[in-house]
Amino acid sequence: MVKPLSVMTSLKWRFRSEPATEWTETENEITISRYLLDYVACGKPGFSYVVRRPLKSMGALIALYRLPCLKVVISSAEIEATAIRAPLSRHYILARVGGLSTAVLKLPDETGHYSLGASRQTLRRKVRHAQRLGVSWAEVNDSQERRRLLHLAGEHERSHPNMTYRNPSPDNSELLKYRLWLAAYSTEGRPLLLSVSPVEGDLAMLSYFRTLGIGEEQSSARYLMMQVLVENLVSRGVRYLLDSGSVAMPSGLRHFQRMLGFRIVRIRIASPRSGRLK
Repeated sequence: MVKPLSVMTSLKWRFRSEPATEWTETENEITISRYLLDYVACGKPGFSYVVRRPLKSMGALIALYRLPCLKVVISSAEIEATAIRAPLSRHYILARVGGLSTAVLKLPDETGHYSLGASRQTLRRKVRHAQRLGVSWAEVNDSQERRRLLHLAGEHERSHPNMTYRNPSPDNSELLKYRLWLAAYSTEGRPLLLSVSPVEGDLAMLSYFRTLGIGEEQSSARYLMMQVLVENLVSRGVRYLLDSGSVAMPSGLRHFQRMLGFRIVRIRIASPRSGRLK
């Protein structure tokens, strides 16, 4: 059933004692962002990029170590916990030594708080625009609808007009194992965006968050659905939303992330007895 955004404010939420503070962008994060944007602009040349820019690379490394460090505790062997752990474990030794850098959104304690404040003015404006266009959303639990959306997502990835986002052979079947599926629809019921996130305790991962087409409705749906996703996660007691993708991304996506409140932090895999944030 398609739901208006306002319904989310009535969902049950679990109280957390930690203040709903937001990480602010620092000079260290700006240094790393500029470094990564230049890296992407050069075509992601790999280690040769570091060798050709030793001083700039050293400055980025120092800035990385000055970022906040989030200790990720994942002790469960469940499917969704494994899905969150997997991207963080690809470079396990590096993660143990210094921590991997990734984009993380720190969620508020209560539903209805994410879109508040001056920093969310653009988000609120874009959400209102999506609503004026008649964009609605639904939590997708029907297996047949999930498969239909997955098929549409694969088709769009293969034929995306921008080569940067095109994938000739997408395989998203793993998403069918996760529980939280959200989709945006046009007034005619046409799917506009698909969001799939595994959830484990107070952690969630942005495994899939893509538009299913190009246009004004799809563009506005991104903002609406990020707000919807956050409200859903907060109601489940989630505190941190991790981006499963690389921080070396096109400037447009990085700008979108920053506007939504994502910040680049270090991730370190920790034992269950360790604290969260340093």
